[in-house]
Amino acid sequence: MALREDQILRYSRQILLRDVGGRGQEALLAGATRVDATGASGMTAAAYLAGGGTPVSGTGSLPLGPWAPGFLVAADDVGRPAAEALSRGVPELNPDAAGAGRGGGLVAELPAAWSGEAPWVALGGDGMRAAVVFRGPDGCVWCFGETVRHLVQPPDGALGVALGALGALVFQRLRLGMEPALGGRWLLAPGAVEPLELRRCARCAASTELLQP
Repeated sequence: MALREDQILRYSRQILLRDVGGRGQEALLAGATRVDATGASGMTAAAYLAGGGTPVSGTGSLPLGPWAPGFLVAADDVGRPAAEALSRGVPELNPDAAGAGRGGGLVAELPAAWSGEAPWVALGGDGMRAAVVFRGPDGCVWCFGETVRHLVQPPDGALGVALGALGALVFQRLRLGMEPALGGRWLLAPGAVEPLELRRCARCAASTELLQP
């Protein structure tokens, strides 16, 4: 799909990035993601993805929590189903991001059920730090699952908002082929990012041991 003139103007700052360009922006517009979230991190991720041109839709019927209002949803949306709030808020933020688009992906606050096409981006924490765990199409499903099951729900407040912004960036980078097939990062206040060591499934752990001298 070729970019329209109004889209070139809207996404000019992203297009000027060497790692994105016009082709990368076309890829972001052509892909889509489902967001399974009710709090600050998931709604912030949805807002950043929609603002960047990724089609966003909500999934699940849980109501938005008190920390959800921010860039995308209003205080009046608290208590309403998240999918309903996203169906209203996304087109208002960016008409390009409305609708299912092509392809798929999932951004979800933990705990969550994982299915469908990758990229998958999990937003969680360990009670002190925020965490992003991600999987591309070639990443091991079992290693991803083994890692996220040791995490808890993401933090609220400012750290949750920062986590959502990081999660959206990771999803976009996965869509553009700029991230490994599997990985994770810790986010610590006031914004320091550190690598998150993945937990390996039994098969991948055995393969790693066989490759060691």
